[in-house]
Amino acid sequence: MVPFRLTRDIVDPMGVIGVEGTLRRCCEFTMHVMRRQHDNILTLLEVLLYDPLYVWTVTPQKAAALQRRRAADSTLNLTLMEEDAVNTQGNESAKRTLVRLSQKLKGVEKGTPLSVKGQVNLLIQQAKDPTNLCRMYHGWKPHA
Repeated sequence: MVPFRLTRDIVDPMGVIGVEGTLRRCCEFTMHVMRRQHDNILTLLEVLLYDPLYVWTVTPQKAAALQRRRAADSTLNLTLMEEDAVNTQGNESAKRTLVRLSQKLKGVEKGTPLSVKGQVNLLIQQAKDPTNLCRMYHGWKPHA
């Protein structure tokens, strides 16, 4: 929902400059480095994609398959086939996530390429948006 939480409680202690000072410069520098090293970052994350020990998602189907597996050891082959199908769905989700991450590392947001400054500005706006913040935590009260 938000790239990071940037509430009043975080911005106010930054003083008069707020997010326009050190925070913005550090974000721009970090984004610039991440863009330069995007191939290395994606290579590291692709290792997780193909790691058989890493579970990307625990879906209701996977939970049901595991319960059936424990309940009936005699149907082990059927359960393993179901579990493989669920793992394939999880990998597809992970692949979509890596594609989206690749776009973000290249500065593409909603099909539009952005400069580093433009992308950081968008991230800060999303992080401060009360609509996004209240969806993330129902107890957050922007009016208080």
